[in-house]
Amino acid sequence: MNNKLFIIVIVGVVTLFGALVLFSDNESTPASDTQPQLRLSDIHGLEVAIDDPDKLYLPNHQGLYFQEADGVLQKAGSISDDLMSFAVSPTEPDVFYASGHPKTGGNFGLIKTTDGGDTWTNISDGLDGPVDFHTMAIDNVNEQLIYGYYRGALQRSSDGGLSWEYVENAPEQIIQLSAGQNEARLYAATVSGLQVSENAGDSWDALATINETVAAVEVNAENGQMFAYGVNRGLLVSDNKGETWVEVDLDSVDDQVLYITSSRNNPKQVYLVTRSLEIYKSTDGGETWSLR
Repeated sequence: MNNKLFIIVIVGVVTLFGALVLFSDNESTPASDTQPQLRLSDIHGLEVAIDDPDKLYLPNHQGLYFQEADGVLQKAGSISDDLMSFAVSPTEPDVFYASGHPKTGGNFGLIKTTDGGDTWTNISDGLDGPVDFHTMAIDNVNEQLIYGYYRGALQRSSDGGLSWEYVENAPEQIIQLSAGQNEARLYAATVSGLQVSENAGDSWDALATINETVAAVEVNAENGQMFAYGVNRGLLVSDNKGETWVEVDLDSVDDQVLYITSSRNNPKQVYLVTRSLEIYKSTDGGETWSLR
């Protein structure tokens, strides 16, 4: 009996030691030295953290993900719903807004998190909702001013998303929205070009310098530099509010650009993501690009 007990104890110690060694080996391998375990199946937006130019937020069908300087993709919070649009607060690093579909079906209107995506609360259903904004924007000066595009109509809220009104005479077939550097300035990328409003959407002017389908638009909140992606001309950069544009050589990018974002903290740091879900980074204001 004593011999049997001794053998059982020895086997237990060896098993425990092996488990500890395996755990220790796994822990000793830095995450940056391994391939990220998570992969994106699609992407519905691209934003930079307002307090960290190296941190990207990527919403998709399975919720919200983020990627830091090490390139490892991580899940933000436990939400696994389909985020069709996403926007970060211009003042609070842990405050985000989103719209889309719950995984159980239907739409969930506008939701908000104040803890970096750990928990979300419903703000409102929007007009004729619950809405499913496929693009949205928050004013860079007045965070209470929020825009969303749903079923071919532009909606606007002036109280942080609690109540909404339709924007009359808004551009048709909007693909993306981007808030400008000044309060109430809003840009709309459409199938017929890029349009701008200086009065929160009440009236619009076409930027005649881009008269083709614009698939993506971005305005840096700090220095006002603009980026747009025309389906024929490719990536364009403007330093004078869209009056003139410079075409950027994107030899390293052989796919359509879906989203562009730039850092408020470091305006020279710009990112874009392509249809094939490759993320590119520029550290010189969009002049040169490399894979993230």
